[in-house]
Amino acid sequence: MSIPAICNEGCNEQFSIEQFEIEQMNDGVEQTYFECPHCKKRYVAYYTDPEIRKLQANIRNLGKSSQTAKGMKLIEKNKRLMNELRKRMEGGEAV
Repeated sequence: MSIPAICNEGCNEQFSIEQFEIEQMNDGVEQTYFECPHCKKRYVAYYTDPEIRKLQANIRNLGKSSQTAKGMKLIEKNKRLMNELRKRMEGGEAV
């Protein structure tokens, strides 16, 4: 499946995102990103670390029961941790 995109921070060309790439960073952190095929501008989708990946696996294992109060708490924790990690990695404001 491809996702339509516009390189709004680079060359302004349209392209399709065919797949995301993963780069191993320090301390087990993985950066998931895609690049504009025209100008090679990198767009970071998200970062994960071992704790976040374990939490995400737990959420996936819940399946439909992720809609329960416990599942929703795990999803909120995941969002918070990912936001904090992005802030730490990029040194900016949390999203």
